[in-house]
Amino acid sequence: MNPHLWTIHEFRQHLLAREISAEETVRHFLHRIRQHDPQLHAYIHVSDAAVAQARQIDERLAQGLPVGPLAGVPVAVKDLIDTVDMPTTYGGVHLADRRPTRNATVIDRLRDAGAILIGKTNLHEYAYGTTNENPHYGRARNPWNRAKIPGGSSGGSGVAIAAGLALAALGTDTGGSIRIPAALCGHVGLKPTFGLVSKAGVFPLAESLDHVGPMVKSVRDAALVLSVLAGPDPNDATSVRVPPRAYDSVIPHARPRVGVPRSFFFDKCHAGVAQVVQAALRTLQENGFDLVEVDLPSAHQVPDMQNAIISSEALFVHEPMLKAHPEQYGEDVRQRLEAGYEIRGHQVVAAMRFRQRFAAEVREVLEEVDVIATPTTPITATDVGQQKAHIRAQEVLVRAHLTRYTNPWNLTGLPAITLPCGQAADGLPVGLQFVGPRFGEMKVLGVALAAEAILPWNPVAPDYR
Repeated sequence: MNPHLWTIHEFRQHLLAREISAEETVRHFLHRIRQHDPQLHAYIHVSDAAVAQARQIDERLAQGLPVGPLAGVPVAVKDLIDTVDMPTTYGGVHLADRRPTRNATVIDRLRDAGAILIGKTNLHEYAYGTTNENPHYGRARNPWNRAKIPGGSSGGSGVAIAAGLALAALGTDTGGSIRIPAALCGHVGLKPTFGLVSKAGVFPLAESLDHVGPMVKSVRDAALVLSVLAGPDPNDATSVRVPPRAYDSVIPHARPRVGVPRSFFFDKCHAGVAQVVQAALRTLQENGFDLVEVDLPSAHQVPDMQNAIISSEALFVHEPMLKAHPEQYGEDVRQRLEAGYEIRGHQVVAAMRFRQRFAAEVREVLEEVDVIATPTTPITATDVGQQKAHIRAQEVLVRAHLTRYTNPWNLTGLPAITLPCGQAADGLPVGLQFVGPRFGEMKVLGVALAAEAILPWNPVAPDYR
């Protein structure tokens, strides 16, 4: 058996049929981590309690006792999220010796559902970057080509899924940090509506933009994990009270109406990525999707406006450490934080007002279509260490350009999912993104589920199958 190739749903079928035990599964994944992670740098810390926790699941099954929906599932957790029984470094060294005294809310919810936390994953330092080239814990490598970045900031979680080193993972997303690595590593990543999943116990990057969500092999797995994570939390001031939803009961959306804003979301897109996404959209259209061209005229302003907010909020979080120990930051993150001093108050006010106008603009479009479709990233994974790329003879900065199609949905707080839609000429995965209305997760998941059936994909990289 090769449980690292299974989805969560497939694993659950084998577990409940007693064809494999939770302990066997965890040992299988721990062996794969020992075998492959020295080259990939997906993990910062691996649990020494996972086997014992898996045994407890097996004992409950043997006694005929009920188990949770994620019972025995090996889950990797981005090391931005507090865990009592494992170190939490936030990808930096200022707080590396700190040991949380309580779990993040999402950790408690995973454990209550029976998940086995197999380890803490690598990330771009303090989640402030898109390449996952961490100077303290190693540069994470893309399993599809180890000379390439996995994307970030949740890069270690992306690597863990694509290399078969976990069945599910948690990431955080401030400007695309779940969806970028999911797209570059070739699997599913979901950023829920802002406030749907608690951030209590998650180190902030920019509080008004931060989200927590699942990174998994399939859309149905994303729905299942979201069902476990979602719900109000009195410990998170941004948590929103919405009625519980059984997201795992989602069914494929029949004949979805999909808005395609070509003017911005195919602008400054690498020709190879655009070709793959457009081919995927044509295939979806041939199989019942109704594609409608829509316009988001203000989208071109999003990068500057988003930058004003994230720079200001990140500096607010980091200024005490930045003043006390600037030398402990990696150069790229330190420079980004210091650039926050250049943002003026009127720029932040302008960005906040733009945010409201842009949200209204998007809302009008989503009244006419079920979802909006875009490429997830405008480029495939670049070389480790590469700072610039060329798109149609125009030079762009890799780190900033990777967020071009993802950060509008952090600014608006809307749910967005990425799923693989093919390979570019360089052999690397390309992601297709669907965005829906506020708290429209069932709609987004339903459209993505229908698309996934039409665009089949093996999310585990070839060398790791």
